[in-house]
Amino acid sequence: MKKNVLLVEPAYKNPYPPLGMMKISTWYKRKGNDVQFIKDTLHSPELDRFDKKRMCYKKLKDYYDIIYITSLFTYQAHYVIASTNYYKNRFPDTQIKVGGIMATLMPEHIEKKTGIKPHIGLLRGAENCPPDYSLYPNLEYSITFTTRGCPRHCPFCAVRKHEPEFILKENWLEDIDITKKGIIFWDNNWFFSPNFEKDIKRLIEFQKVGIIQIDFNQGLDCRLFDEDKAKLLSKVKINPLRFAFDNCSEDKYIQKAIQLAQKCRFKDIRVYVLYNFEDNNDTPEYFYYRINELNKLGVLTYPMRYRPFSLNGQYVSPKWDKQLLRALKLSLMFYYTKGMIRKSREAFKDIYGNNANEFKNKLYKIYENDKLKNKNKTEDIN
Repeated sequence: MKKNVLLVEPAYKNPYPPLGMMKISTWYKRKGNDVQFIKDTLHSPELDRFDKKRMCYKKLKDYYDIIYITSLFTYQAHYVIASTNYYKNRFPDTQIKVGGIMATLMPEHIEKKTGIKPHIGLLRGAENCPPDYSLYPNLEYSITFTTRGCPRHCPFCAVRKHEPEFILKENWLEDIDITKKGIIFWDNNWFFSPNFEKDIKRLIEFQKVGIIQIDFNQGLDCRLFDEDKAKLLSKVKINPLRFAFDNCSEDKYIQKAIQLAQKCRFKDIRVYVLYNFEDNNDTPEYFYYRINELNKLGVLTYPMRYRPFSLNGQYVSPKWDKQLLRALKLSLMFYYTKGMIRKSREAFKDIYGNNANEFKNKLYKIYENDKLKNKNKTEDIN
């Protein structure tokens, strides 16, 4: 019997399309069902959703057999709760399923606030389906995984809970739309894959048919990067080349990986740098050491603030304080594009200092100047 299926992405901001929703769409359409996808809005009494691209109103149907609601980051939970309760009240006789990363990490919260027990982890039936790119007709790239999970199980990483097993995705070629000019891979640790060389050969074939942009968005493991991998990667022109320098286990490896990549003529190298984690080694001093090392090597640094499984995203680790975290955010906003550090040595030293003590002092000064500026604004208003 044909079903009416509604797929909902809540009203939070997301630079990428919801891959899970796209796979679920294919899953149901293959069975002959009718599927509707909407990017939700903050709700008003009207049931119409205004589609800005098509400049028209897109009405909800009177009835759906099943509604899927996805989720992303934990600090966006209120959007997920709002959408779930809205559609639960609007369609009281419809089966509603909530899933995704946030739902997997905080299932008790979802159930407490909505009365719905969420799905945890991947939806196996949909996982084996290619994305339905018709939901995003203007998308310029394909999205896929060659692997799921990561054997590292780093304590700060949510992957170990969302994808607890490291598995190979043998059918990832089915996810690729050869009419698009790029492919983005969301693997958590591609270098662990025994299919690495085979995947490279496949990517070379894709480039022959016009797919020229290849990006492994989650970063590559610098501890597994060697000359053979560097040469193979250079054949498929991965751009940018992403690594991570999250903790001391990657020290020395990351420097060698960058130098090796530069030797193989990779020009756009970007490194994620975790900070504010609940670890004795994650200090402002060690953060400065890492960004300074990367700046000396001339690569782009992308600081990423650690947030535990919480609702507000305002966690402050014991080794940091609110002032330093606020000032670091401000420095990234004031001096850099999209929060990524890439300046000359002179500019870097001018912003962050010559050593860890100067780094902290400069951040505290940024904080105090911002506090004074806001105070003056308040006085002017009054």
